[in-house]
Amino acid sequence: MASPINPKIFRDYDIRGVYPDDINEDTYYTIGRSVCVFLHVSRIAVGFDMRLSSPSLFDSLTKGIMDQGVDVVNLGRISTEMHNFASGKFQFDANIIISASHNPAQYNGIKIVTSGAVPLHGQRGLPEIRDIATNGNFPRASKKGTMSDFAIEKEWIRHALSFVNKEKIRPLRVVIDAGNGMGGVSWNLLEKYLPIKIHKLYFEPDGRFPHHLPDPLNEKNLIDIQKSIRNTHADVGFAIDGDADRLFVLDENGTVLSGTTTTALLAKFFLLKKGPASVLYNAVCGKIVPETVEKSGGIPIRVRVGHSFIKEYMKKENALFAGEHSGHFYFRENYYADSSTIAGLAFLQFLSEGEKKLSSIVSETQIYFQSGEVNFRTTEATSILERLEKIFHDGKTDHLDGLSLWYPNWWVNMRVSKTEPYLRVNLEANTKDILRVQMNKIEELIKSFGGSKV
Repeated sequence: MASPINPKIFRDYDIRGVYPDDINEDTYYTIGRSVCVFLHVSRIAVGFDMRLSSPSLFDSLTKGIMDQGVDVVNLGRISTEMHNFASGKFQFDANIIISASHNPAQYNGIKIVTSGAVPLHGQRGLPEIRDIATNGNFPRASKKGTMSDFAIEKEWIRHALSFVNKEKIRPLRVVIDAGNGMGGVSWNLLEKYLPIKIHKLYFEPDGRFPHHLPDPLNEKNLIDIQKSIRNTHADVGFAIDGDADRLFVLDENGTVLSGTTTTALLAKFFLLKKGPASVLYNAVCGKIVPETVEKSGGIPIRVRVGHSFIKEYMKKENALFAGEHSGHFYFRENYYADSSTIAGLAFLQFLSEGEKKLSSIVSETQIYFQSGEVNFRTTEATSILERLEKIFHDGKTDHLDGLSLWYPNWWVNMRVSKTEPYLRVNLEANTKDILRVQMNKIEELIKSFGGSKV
């Protein structure tokens, strides 16, 4: 009988918890066996990130897989974007990466995809694996699986470079902050193929995160890259999250581009290169995205937040590109998966082909005013949304993802977090004054219903 497992580590998009309290070597051994029982496959490719607990968790996970009679392909230390690429390119029966993305050092987790980078999530796969793991009874394997090593770095770099024309990239000055995560690995390999001058911040993978957490959504983690951009007179900056599936762009002044703006600019770049196609954007992205897509000859399609939904919609629509406000950017030719590296390369060519500074391009694109994501702590988020919908009954509404309210000169999306007891609010308006007034109104209402601003 396996050791007890906390079912709360099974999230909507992955498995994640604090090491060694929520997850440990026994947990990973059991999960390894459980994945095999659920998937009924003969071979699973496994990689891991730079976290201090990852090597020992890799050993336990792969032991569980092999004890269940399934062979392991050892991909070594890789990023999530490389994990998705390996699944799409080499068509392993399944791929697992041990990672906790941008979370603090004490966390670790697991992401699982089946052949073609198709993710398991809270509606498919993870609940079944949870139930198998908590039950703890596994059928006896007729044989023990084997392990073989498989390097993907060269193929990955070749693939990433296929998205751009290297000859059209100018010798730009670029500051890249990898936050001691996995993002620096790819840019170190790419550097010799590009004319750019990279000023590197925290490229050495280090699961202690000695400089700052690899979470660019938190402004305090951008202080170093902003200083470096100004000190080096850089043309652009890239901040990458811990497992390198998210990219955040900064202009030559150190100002952060919103995910909405970056989505709009990349959508335009790919549509002009590839021709008319569908482009997806999530329910939180601003109006400039569908407006830009239409002007560039594309078909904008608004979808729910979250990588599992995005990938499913992309395949259904054969979409060329998709973007999220949170810095995830997805590409049809990348097996519909997200990649910070591909997004960064495309952005370099986009910037190189123009004559304007990035700040000037942004000022022409960022014509609406956004609140950014404002979180309110509450255990009654669903009830609060119902009350707010009644109060704002004179506006247009939709429930694609939470509650969206639409008015002639402003709109807002409010949705329940799937990972924390939060109500997440994103508001966009035509002017700063309208943004301030409407955001204050919504904030006061949420507080009157028992919510507290985080």
